[in-house]
Amino acid sequence: MQCPRCHYELDENANFCPHCGMKIIRCPECHAPNLEEANFCQHCGHKLKVDTPQYQSPYHYQPVRDLYEGEAVDREEINDDMVVDDPNIDHTIHWKKVIMAFLVMILAWGASYYYLATSPKIALANEDGVSIASTFKASKMNEAERLSNLSGSGLIAKSGKYIYMTDDTGYLIRVDENFKHQTEINTEPVNYINAVGDYLYYTNASHQICSYNLKTKEKRTIVTNNSYYVVATKDVIYYQNDSDQESLYAYDIASGVSKKLVNDHVYCINPVGDLIYYTTKNAICAYDTKSGQIALIKQTHAHTLVYNKECLYYVDDNGSLIVLDLKNKTSDTIASGLMGSALINDQYAYSYVGGKGIVRISLSDKKQEYVYKGMIAGYYDYSIIGNNLIVKENGHWVSVNTTNHKKGRLFK
Repeated sequence: MQCPRCHYELDENANFCPHCGMKIIRCPECHAPNLEEANFCQHCGHKLKVDTPQYQSPYHYQPVRDLYEGEAVDREEINDDMVVDDPNIDHTIHWKKVIMAFLVMILAWGASYYYLATSPKIALANEDGVSIASTFKASKMNEAERLSNLSGSGLIAKSGKYIYMTDDTGYLIRVDENFKHQTEINTEPVNYINAVGDYLYYTNASHQICSYNLKTKEKRTIVTNNSYYVVATKDVIYYQNDSDQESLYAYDIASGVSKKLVNDHVYCINPVGDLIYYTTKNAICAYDTKSGQIALIKQTHAHTLVYNKECLYYVDDNGSLIVLDLKNKTSDTIASGLMGSALINDQYAYSYVGGKGIVRISLSDKKQEYVYKGMIAGYYDYSIIGNNLIVKENGHWVSVNTTNHKKGRLFK
């Protein structure tokens, strides 16, 4: 079982996450862990919080006491004889003042109309002041970015000219490269979205692996085990079988048969050629798909793992981002003070720092710059595409242009 905030592996009976301290709220329907502030279960969609009825005062109107008699006067007993007219009140209608006020109102309306008609148009904004428009075009997503997203929750993928991602409710949708022309594909929460050829592969609310044919729109459940860290290639889907001690499994797409590869607790799966890099509870390892041999890369507890250009990037228990050069067999610390997750591409690493935002770290000179300032729900509620970010902010997906730092809500 994983912490829904930081994805730390938990004991089944844990009430709090020992890594980030979050209180574990279990869904009464599917018993999956959820964030304490969640209104709905992120796995099955079951409603977690009961609506609180509006407060109704137990008190009723009580008649006020007459200022002169000191007795209670009921509303129904008041008549015209009891109404006292103040002789100091002037009841004369001053028409000049009325006309002047009317003219001022007409002038103010005219000035407002002229200003709105001649001013440049502004973008529509939500209640937080964030414009509802993407701040970048998602024209590409490289393999390191894909593996980075799948090491988290895997909520976005790209195939051709389309983006496949979750909407604000967690349902699977298709949008264009500008995050427009939304088309709904699935009406249940999904994770680990993979776009391979003519198919989408993802996990549904029951953590089963499903396929979706982009041409015929046929949906199928192909793996019924509780599956996590799902990474699909052209011929094989690799996944962690949570129903079998979190072991590494491979699903052959052609035959429809699953096979156990590694009998250990496996996380953060990175298929690269004939090798599969992954983490266990205390090590980084590589599995050779041809020989079936397992090689120990490094004895450490890694919270994330991403392969890129003969290097492995991971975050250790101290919050340090480490790079392992597999060719030269060297290691180096790129940054410290991180919160357990990191997104990697050819130039930068992105990581969320609690209470501050998302920092961008140059892989060449290690310079740091905050490209997003704000709070996100969980350490994995952000994704990378084309060196830009989408972030789950206050329950809504927000695009973040990492060049000019502009952000905009993707959906209304």
